[in-house]
Amino acid sequence: MNRSILFYDDHCPLCVCYTNLFVRTGLLAPEERQAFSAIPDEWLAQIDFVKGTNEIPLVNKETGHVLYGIDALLEILGRKIPFVKTIGHWTPVNFLLRKLYKLISYNRKVITATPCGPGEIDCSPSFDLRYRSFFLFMGLLFNTLMLIPAHQLLQSITTYTLTFWELQMGHFLLVACNLSLAFFLKKEKAFEFLGQVNMLALTSNLLLIPLILMAGSISVIVVKIFLVMLVFLVFREYIRRMSYAGILKSHSW
Repeated sequence: MNRSILFYDDHCPLCVCYTNLFVRTGLLAPEERQAFSAIPDEWLAQIDFVKGTNEIPLVNKETGHVLYGIDALLEILGRKIPFVKTIGHWTPVNFLLRKLYKLISYNRKVITATPCGPGEIDCSPSFDLRYRSFFLFMGLLFNTLMLIPAHQLLQSITTYTLTFWELQMGHFLLVACNLSLAFFLKKEKAFEFLGQVNMLALTSNLLLIPLILMAGSISVIVVKIFLVMLVFLVFREYIRRMSYAGILKSHSW
């Protein structure tokens, strides 16, 4: 008997993916998974709306009791993997899981940059300065470290003449330019802008990883073609993300 229902952000690819995985693995019945944007009024009244947008809600249909976020996920996983629920509720582990969950959840719209459709319930998470700042710091750290293998890859191109420190200086100059632009925006929009450019750089570096791993077995021509395609993709993604953040007007490409 299906006694619960999980309301997920259907405009978040991450949420769609993992809740769909719950259904495919039998952790949830199909009817126990419902989109937040189409939540019925009677169920909407059962949950804390603000908390539900920040942490995914799992509602018990019999008692009306609601679990949020990591508690909801542990409850679902515990149906078939009881020890995961047990370990997840161990205080040190639970503390880390809650922090990790909130880091992802509060920044999920920065990660995906997908808006809700017109007339739909907007379940975008609240702005949290601590989690946004930590997200920006971790992204900057990763992007800075990724310049080491990226520099080694670019050295295979004869026209590339920068030293590693010149590349790093260019990187930090770009960071400084973005911070300067953010200075002229209102607080939340500034952090939204910084989050989007941070995620854009992070995506670019993640896409470089396969090329870096195969660098010794592919030709320079392939490297050049890949980099040209990456530049085009980054440009398109920049337009999409800046339009989502309200920095640019919407474009059709």
